[in-house]
Amino acid sequence: MAIECPMERVEFTLTVNESLHLEYPRAKTPTGWVTFGFDVDMDRAITQAVSGMLDLMQDLLQVTRTEALALASVAVDVRVTQVVNGVRGAHAVFSHGAVRKNREGSRSIE
Repeated sequence: MAIECPMERVEFTLTVNESLHLEYPRAKTPTGWVTFGFDVDMDRAITQAVSGMLDLMQDLLQVTRTEALALASVAVDVRVTQVVNGVRGAHAVFSHGAVRKNREGSRSIE
């Protein structure tokens, strides 16, 4: 991965959470969660990004894989990350607040 933007000086603080066992990168941004997939085949890159998002949604929302997939079908956007140097990249975006729990415990889509 690369960060491609003009910068004079940057400081990073990284914390390793050894209890997480991630297969693909993910990021929490001010607007939502992002999961990534990279492969020479765009379909496989998309599958990786979506699979990572379903894993994340299961953890965040305490739902089954099937429920996460149903929620993702209306609450997750998949976008192209890159198409250069023979590697295709995709990322899945799940906005904060896109799914909320109501008083009865069921989920609603915003």
